[in-house]
Amino acid sequence: MTGELLRTLACVALAAGCGSQTLKPDAPNGVPDDGGAPIDVPGHTPGMPGLGGHGLAYYKLDMSSAPTISTPAMTTQGSGSTIIVSVGRGDFTLLRVPTDSKGNAPYQDLGKHTYGLYPESGTALYAFPGAAGGAGFRVTTNAGLAVAGSNQGRPDEVTIAAVEVVEGTQVVSSWIEDRSPPNTSNSVTTTGPATLIAFWWGDGFPHTPQSATPGDGFTRIDTNAYETDSFVQCAVAVKNVSAAGTYDVTWTSDPEQGAQLWLVAVQ
Repeated sequence: MTGELLRTLACVALAAGCGSQTLKPDAPNGVPDDGGAPIDVPGHTPGMPGLGGHGLAYYKLDMSSAPTISTPAMTTQGSGSTIIVSVGRGDFTLLRVPTDSKGNAPYQDLGKHTYGLYPESGTALYAFPGAAGGAGFRVTTNAGLAVAGSNQGRPDEVTIAAVEVVEGTQVVSSWIEDRSPPNTSNSVTTTGPATLIAFWWGDGFPHTPQSATPGDGFTRIDTNAYETDSFVQCAVAVKNVSAAGTYDVTWTSDPEQGAQLWLVAVQ
């Protein structure tokens, strides 16, 4: 988020943005900074909350003037799931409640915050319990030109990440900006089994490939932190818990940096 011109484009289809492919539970999810190695993601035990579809998409600064950006298409449950969405962008004033391809509306606005290092920029969190779903499910938010700040008039940098939780409708969330790595979230408390979703929004090193690795039993499912140039870096991780409790997560980043951290429990 330095405001420098984008020199190279990471994706060919600018209007579609760059995205990490959505997957069904238990499918492998190789990402570039893992060398393409498979990752075993937490699945779903019937009768308990569990991970469903998920995906992440992003535009770098100056990458696309398209008015919207959407997650990759994902296959979700036909009804009843909770969709959790987090968005980060260069122009904080343009954060808007998302929509989706199945007409679920309105998404709940669970909060938004600017970065300490980049007060023009920020992140937000949204949820929709009891969503209608199915094949080709996409979550969409606005994109386009920045209207405020140092990048006014330029195609804004924006990242959107969405996660489906099946068999869960109650949402509890927390936020913190931790500028002293490793980055530890605020906690969430559940009253029973839940799926926990953690979002790491890093604040540093736009020209250096990065990584963000969760601890505390979380598994990373999506990231764009391996990218370079001006973009909003994000990593997403999940964990299923089988009992009531109070939970947090600590992220280790390379290079070390500050980050905004959202932690969500769906039960």
